[in-house]
Amino acid sequence: MSRGKISPDARLAVAKACAEGELSQSEAARRIGVNRTNVREWIALYKEKGAAAFEKTDSNPKYSVEVKLQAVKEYLEGKGSLREIAARYGLHSKITLRNWIKVYNSGGDLSQRAGGRRMKTGRKTTQEERVRIARECLENECNYEEIARKYNVSYQQVYSWTKKYQELGDVGVEDRRGKRTENQEPRTAEEEMKIRIA
Repeated sequence: MSRGKISPDARLAVAKACAEGELSQSEAARRIGVNRTNVREWIALYKEKGAAAFEKTDSNPKYSVEVKLQAVKEYLEGKGSLREIAARYGLHSKITLRNWIKVYNSGGDLSQRAGGRRMKTGRKTTQEERVRIARECLENECNYEEIARKYNVSYQQVYSWTKKYQELGDVGVEDRRGKRTENQEPRTAEEEMKIRIA
């Protein structure tokens, strides 16, 4: 049975019972014929918004660009999981938030519905450029968005390069795609083990 065939009252009852420890997620999913992911999303909605999260609406809600951007940034800044942030903004599924993140990271237009997004072509960066971007980001109190705009790269790239640079220095932002594992220099103990296995 799909989530769409479960009434809002039934979803509320399940979420409440699970949140209050009266029913396990597995048992709830089995009883009403959905998977546990649906049940977990309902519980997160219930914990965040209460019974109001399950009030029936006539159409799909529309979200402003500002709301979408705020939700995306909260996720990218580590202020919650996909499920937690989706519930915080009243989204009925974390898939909606995941789609917004994809549009944002690709340079798409968040004012468009999911089908109308335009993709920006990525550009290649050198090792030196990635190091410069990571250093500048750290010097600017990790303002990922500003640095991404300045260098015409995605927020996620700047975030990833900065974190890797903080952990490993210059070698952390090395592009190893297309290089055979056994020919790489290990950067961590875990990588050393992978290289030995290869």
